[in-house]
Amino acid sequence: MRFLKNPLFWIGLLVSLAALFFAFRGLQWGEVGDALRDANYLLLLPAAVVMFFSLYFRAIRWGVLFHPRTDLRTGDLLGTMNVGYSVNNLLPLRVGEFVRAYLIGEAGRVSAAHALSTIVVERVLDVLTVVLMLVLLLPFIDIPAWAATPALIAGIAFLLLAVLLVTLSMARRWAVGVADYCARPFPARYHARLHEAAESVMEGFGVLGKPAVLAQGVGWSFASWFSSLLVMYIVQQAFGLGAGFEAAPFVVATTSLAMLVPASPGYIGTFELVAIKGLENVFDVSKGAAASYALVQHAFMYLAPMIIAAGYLWRERKAWQRVRFWARHEAAEETASARPT
Repeated sequence: MRFLKNPLFWIGLLVSLAALFFAFRGLQWGEVGDALRDANYLLLLPAAVVMFFSLYFRAIRWGVLFHPRTDLRTGDLLGTMNVGYSVNNLLPLRVGEFVRAYLIGEAGRVSAAHALSTIVVERVLDVLTVVLMLVLLLPFIDIPAWAATPALIAGIAFLLLAVLLVTLSMARRWAVGVADYCARPFPARYHARLHEAAESVMEGFGVLGKPAVLAQGVGWSFASWFSSLLVMYIVQQAFGLGAGFEAAPFVVATTSLAMLVPASPGYIGTFELVAIKGLENVFDVSKGAAASYALVQHAFMYLAPMIIAAGYLWRERKAWQRVRFWARHEAAEETASARPT
């Protein structure tokens, strides 16, 4: 498989293994077993309901970012989005983002380039939201340097990225002209296609220059992230960690920022390390209890999109056929590129 040849795959694998080592070093697994046995798993039922709404709000937000299109079905947005998340859980290098863009392009008749540009806008909104979470926590907890410094760096970087995207959307003709100029070395038959892709990308970024539409996107972002921290809090209560409500936004924000680090599929290792260290060092939760919570919470986040994706693919047989077609196309390209010339 092509990704095995990519050095980023091996870097991500090493990062995950190192994170798992530091997360579980010195852990008393008997304490973890006791915590898992004593947990109130009935609380996972309301957590699952809230988790669904968090993902549903994300789907609505994604639809808003396709402005001025308003005819995309929320069911298609929700389903294809979770298919993308599921692929990211199984394959490295964020391949799921491309699957997601391809599927919504087929289902909603939008260009994949436009869909990918909305996903970039999503990431900007997400990072700025979780950084704001940490800022709002400053009066209530002493945020350690290992969380504050990366958050500051990520916040500045993504704020600059947002400014750049707004600038590009406002200078759309110039940006497309630059893309046309960069396309000159390619064969002439590709020029029209590349021009159309550049136009589609600028259309996706254009949302950032429309305050009313952007306000809707920000509102749905907060609704989704607030639902996510409610999920965290409910699962924390299931394990009786004894941490206050402020632990939920702290864990949500820090684990979300940890997902920016290149790791193996499903963010294995980085999630556990940050969640355990945060609960242990900031909220005085025992390592065994923190580890049991982190393992269940991560499994919860891992499985929820896959269940929704499976339901969507079962209901929409054509979507599953499109995924298989996309996978076969990628495999064919990989085989062709491996042939000697």
